[in-house]
Amino acid sequence: MLTRCHDHGITLNKEKFTVAGSSVSFCGYRLSADGISADEDKVRAIRDFPTPTNLTYLRSFIGLVNQLADFTPAITATAQPLRPLLSPKRSFTWTPDHDKAFADVKRALSSPPVLAPFDTALPVVL
Repeated sequence: MLTRCHDHGITLNKEKFTVAGSSVSFCGYRLSADGISADEDKVRAIRDFPTPTNLTYLRSFIGLVNQLADFTPAITATAQPLRPLLSPKRSFTWTPDHDKAFADVKRALSSPPVLAPFDTALPVVL
C-alpha cells in the first residue's frame, strides 16, 4: 500500500496515518467494527459552541449540526426556529425561542447513537 501511494504521488501524514487500527476518524465520523459514530471532537465542538451573536456564527453552528444530523432524526424539527435567522433579508434578532432551540439542538447531539452496519438478520423498521 505504501509503495502504491508513493508511485502515485500520494503523501501521507505520519501523525494521522494508522495501520490495522480498530477504529479511524474520517471527516467528522468515527468508523469502527461497531458502526459509524460521530467523532467526539465534532460533538464537543457543538456542545461547547457559544450562543451565536451574528449570522456568521449561526451559519457555523448550523453547518456543524447539519454534518451530524443523520445521527438524530429530530434535529430538523428542533433546529427549525433557528432557520429563519439564516436569511440575509431578516435582521438578526436573537430571542428566548432561539435560545431554547439552540439548547435543544445541542442536547440532541450531545450523545448521538452509533449507526450500525446493515444486518439482514435483524428486522427492518421504516
